[in-house]
Amino acid sequence: MSNSKYIVQLITALGTCAIVAACGGGGGGALNPPPTSTPKTSPTPTISPTPTPSPGLTGNMQVATGGTVGSFTYGPAANATVVFSCGCSTQAGTATADGTGAFTLVANSTPTPSAPNPTYTIVPGRNYIVVATTAGGAEAWTTQFAGNNPARNQYLDSNVSDVYAAAVSLYVFNNSPSGTTAFDDWNFNALSAWYTSLKTSPNGAETALLNDIASRSAANKTLFPGAPSWNMTQMSSTLIKNDLAAVKTSGDAMIPTPCPGGEAGCTGTPTP
Repeated sequence: MSNSKYIVQLITALGTCAIVAACGGGGGGALNPPPTSTPKTSPTPTISPTPTPSPGLTGNMQVATGGTVGSFTYGPAANATVVFSCGCSTQAGTATADGTGAFTLVANSTPTPSAPNPTYTIVPGRNYIVVATTAGGAEAWTTQFAGNNPARNQYLDSNVSDVYAAAVSLYVFNNSPSGTTAFDDWNFNALSAWYTSLKTSPNGAETALLNDIASRSAANKTLFPGAPSWNMTQMSSTLIKNDLAAVKTSGDAMIPTPCPGGEAGCTGTPTP
């Protein structure tokens, strides 16, 4: 074989190898690394698990089944639909209670209504009103304070809703600053103190409110004194609204008021 033919065959062979290598994919490196070289390997990719929302607030909801001040009776808000809001927007977060009325409000939940934001986010340092509605229509209300971690969350008493927690929550709902429904404009410590006062020494107007909450719950009737920003078609109760107005002017010094100047004006509040 002549030298010229040999050179042509060698060039052709090298070109064929290059084409095969280019179509084969895989990592880079020389086509024929020196025998003493350590072959290069691609690092195994680290796949991070898909993040899941962490629990934000937990509790147990029960509905009043009858009774009067000092002797209320209760049943679990089993499998109730739960909505919660700080009153900071036209949306609320959602959850579902289990068969015992226990619930978990995750940090990022499905909102109602579904727009404008795709999720409803719990913000540490804010108060959240929680409303559970059973299939029959009975409601349980409470208020919670969200901390930076579960150990810093604050609840009214034992974190189990009752008629007294409903009264506090309904009052905040109905008397938040004009033009808004900002439930975090209230000092949670003041709400907690009034809750204790309602349980120990309610005045006449407060007693009427408490008893009406229990009777309406037992009759599977709504407690909303007006439609919330997240559901403008919500049915409401004139009785509860009038009770709340009477409580406001009843002269009880323990009744809390919104912080002057809104959330920024709150002092002595729990640490987030």
